[in-house]
Amino acid sequence: MKNLLFKSLLVVLLSILVVFAIQAQQRQMREPGLQDTLLLKNYRPESIFNVPHNEVLKAPYPAIDMHMHAPRRAPDLEVAAKEILANMDACGVEKTILFCGTGETFDRNAEVFGKHPDRFELWCGLDVSGDNVPESTIAELERCVKLGARGVGEISDKGGGLRGSDPPMHMDDPRMDPILERMAELDLPINHHSGDPKWMYEEMDEHNDLMFEALYFRLDNKEDILDQEGLLEGLERAIQKHPDVRFVLCHFMNRTYDLNQLGEILDRYPNVWADVSQREAYVASIPRFGKEFIEKYADRIVWGTDQGYSLEMYRNTFHIWETMDEHFYAWEVSNTPWTLYGVGLNDETLKKFYRDNALAVLKKD
Repeated sequence: MKNLLFKSLLVVLLSILVVFAIQAQQRQMREPGLQDTLLLKNYRPESIFNVPHNEVLKAPYPAIDMHMHAPRRAPDLEVAAKEILANMDACGVEKTILFCGTGETFDRNAEVFGKHPDRFELWCGLDVSGDNVPESTIAELERCVKLGARGVGEISDKGGGLRGSDPPMHMDDPRMDPILERMAELDLPINHHSGDPKWMYEEMDEHNDLMFEALYFRLDNKEDILDQEGLLEGLERAIQKHPDVRFVLCHFMNRTYDLNQLGEILDRYPNVWADVSQREAYVASIPRFGKEFIEKYADRIVWGTDQGYSLEMYRNTFHIWETMDEHFYAWEVSNTPWTLYGVGLNDETLKKFYRDNALAVLKKD
């Protein structure tokens, strides 16, 4: 009887000790540590994998960057222009399509960058503010053309209407028809930004695949805006109505999560191209499908950057598009801690991607 009682007390004692040990471990896990103090925006992992890493210092063909904005905060545009040209030279970039805005902003950029017509092609914006649209918009467009504008862009609609329009005006608005018709007459291509990546429309919670970036550009909390599908329907109506306008849909039309949607547009409309600017990191997370898609539409995809003009930026884009390296990061072209993988486009595609397709959009031999 005593032995049985002793064994029972021993079991109870051991059970209590186990409970205390578990509670101590849980308290230790709950104590503040790195997991409680490291902010995701400061998370910058470095790969430790010993795998091949190829540096690509220059584009393999005289490249044409189809998407760069003129410096907006440069204290001296002349100095900025020299730096951009030096980096273009170092990276084998022959020409840059420079988005220069409208009004006085366009005038300042035209005065500086217009001195280098063989290296920069100036594209103006569309002023759709005020009550006299489309007449005032067309007048400013024609003025910019006289000062050297050779295209229009980047024209953005993230669901609330084209920037500056009030009341909101989308691409299929009847007021846009005479503007697009005049662009066709002037032989001006347009770079159009439709919506934003799908993650920005999703709930900002633990299931959002790109919440690190989506939170800073969120659209899920915006009321009275068109969603991605509504924007695409309106854009397609505009493309249908204006077959003589050359459309460049930037950022893969913001459909990197479903490139097949972009493919359907490219299949239907021969006057449409897409640029890859600032979406390299997304495609570098799906490199095999990304390669298959770009090579399938090798005549319709153009290279662009849209991320400043540093040497590192250019070379990181080359690294993604040209190599098949694995598990690397490229913070100059990526706002997310996704691991990147080289897409490894074939040489025939690279020639079209970096140069030939841009010449087709620009109508250059």
